[in-house]
Amino acid sequence: MIEDAPIAAAPFELASVSGGVVSLGDLTAAGSAVVLFVTEECPTCAMTLRRLSRTAQELAEAGIQVAAVFEDPLEVAARTARRAGFRATVLSEPAPYEVSAAYELQSVPTTLLVNSAGNVARRVIGWDRDRLDELIEEAWAPSAGSPPRVVADDPPRKPGCAAKSTYDAETLAALDGAGSYDELEEMFERGWSDGLPVIPPTPERVQAMLGAREASTSLGQVPPAMGEATLQRLAACAVLAGCRPEYFPVVIAAAVAALEPAFNLNAQAVTTQPAGQLVILNGPARETLGLNASIGALGPGNRANLTIGRALRLMVSLTGGGYPGRMDRATLGHPGKIGFCLAEDERVSPWEPLHVERGFEPDQSVVTLIACDAPMSISDHRSLTPEELTRVLGWAAAATWSPNWWPLGGTSLFVICPEHAALFGEAGWSKQRVREEMFEAVQRPAHKLRWGETTPQVQAAPEFEAIKKWDSPDDIVLVVAGGEAGRYSAVFGPCLGLQAEIVSKEVA
Repeated sequence: MIEDAPIAAAPFELASVSGGVVSLGDLTAAGSAVVLFVTEECPTCAMTLRRLSRTAQELAEAGIQVAAVFEDPLEVAARTARRAGFRATVLSEPAPYEVSAAYELQSVPTTLLVNSAGNVARRVIGWDRDRLDELIEEAWAPSAGSPPRVVADDPPRKPGCAAKSTYDAETLAALDGAGSYDELEEMFERGWSDGLPVIPPTPERVQAMLGAREASTSLGQVPPAMGEATLQRLAACAVLAGCRPEYFPVVIAAAVAALEPAFNLNAQAVTTQPAGQLVILNGPARETLGLNASIGALGPGNRANLTIGRALRLMVSLTGGGYPGRMDRATLGHPGKIGFCLAEDERVSPWEPLHVERGFEPDQSVVTLIACDAPMSISDHRSLTPEELTRVLGWAAAATWSPNWWPLGGTSLFVICPEHAALFGEAGWSKQRVREEMFEAVQRPAHKLRWGETTPQVQAAPEFEAIKKWDSPDDIVLVVAGGEAGRYSAVFGPCLGLQAEIVSKEVA
């Protein structure tokens, strides 16, 4: 619908998302102005903003002022305009929407052409492609050249929604706050997310996470973009991830481990491999912080596990630039790249815990970081001897990375469930015995491996030479975790060619 009879334009002064206020006089000081009334909740408004974004830019370049007046708070107006790519003047009209009422708005979007005399020369209600072209052409008349046109493949017409100035007092009261600033949406708009909702890192939350620590203390540069990992930035990542402040020392230790040159985070962050970073926690902190090492230890349901691993990953993506489709070029990735954290169940393990193996004392809390692929579940409910079980576990790992890539040339992490661990413990087998038996059990003649992707060693070996899956028993890492019922263990494939060593750091 269009109305052509000129009427006096109601003056206004409205807050701008750029700061300060903008009046109608400011918009018409140099000539005509196009004023578009919209609201966030209206789909036709969103379409109009998107479709007119390029046209608005061309009008502005020709000296014709364009403004969008939102019947929404400033924060909502800014976010909605940014989503639509609308870069002209953006204004916010507060309730009770007196400006909209003064212009007798019945619906939004409504587009007005206000001329230099202060009259409404044209009014287009809703989306009307032809009428909008006519409005733009009239605004363009003083300019040289052909006026811009609305995109031809847009729908010819589409009705809008009721303007908020038409709502009665009861309806306005019910809607009060419905269009207010949405913190969670704002985090998505800023790109401060891994694709899931995050907790906004307000100064108060970040300070609570930091505690008495010095905010400017730097842990180093985070590859691949080499952003500076200050404690303040890391605390912001921990807040975004949903960590409690008591988790922060573990997050710091994990970040320090990740930034060790030997861990080679840079290669992991840009490779086409899946390459996740698994945080393993040992020592007293796993219980004091309430990490899950039992039922569903690698799954959902525990805040500490999920948010600690997520905080590290947010540091990599937000401070380091390792974000999918940007610097992170992982072909598929895996869910562990959202957050990957596991506590070893030292209470049920028959062996020394991982951190003790790596030279720490039992009463130290230690983070160990391993670059790895997603876990592959291994079911074995039938083995009666440790010899049988080592063969099942080892041969399950034979296909990791690639079925014919022997020897592997990297580390395999096995998470052994309590029932499987008990079978080894009852037989008196040490971790080293398990490694050695597994190493010897998994071998094939070279000629069986000469198809598809294979290694130079296989290609060069005599036809019947036995090739083992690993270079050494020490390439097999064992930890114990999981529910006490169910004989399901798991193996994590390696990240190869990255020279990513396992790194452990004490939690301060």
